[in-house]
Amino acid sequence: MQKIPLNLAKAGYVLAKPVARADGMVVAPQGAELTDSLLDKFDMMGVEHVVVEGEPVQTEGVASGTNYDERLKRLDHLFRHHAQDPWMNQVKSLVTHYFKLKIASKAG
Repeated sequence: MQKIPLNLAKAGYVLAKPVARADGMVVAPQGAELTDSLLDKFDMMGVEHVVVEGEPVQTEGVASGTNYDERLKRLDHLFRHHAQDPWMNQVKSLVTHYFKLKIASKAG
């Protein structure tokens, strides 16, 4: 299962999760095969992402539009409500380490 930006979805991909309108009404059920017309409908509805079966798209650096330096700078904000939680601090530490490794690999 992979959540991908709508602009990377293609006809033939199969939805792993349903797509619903803002009011909760399902417009495409789980298991539906994407078609060009269905993708156009999603675009007109303002759908930004779909969840498809498998991992058909390599999204490294594509989906978010941000680089690892920017992601690293946002971590304090993202974890601001968990300062007293030792588990969340460990997660933050691991993510920080991962981003630093990615930054170093891009620089080298």
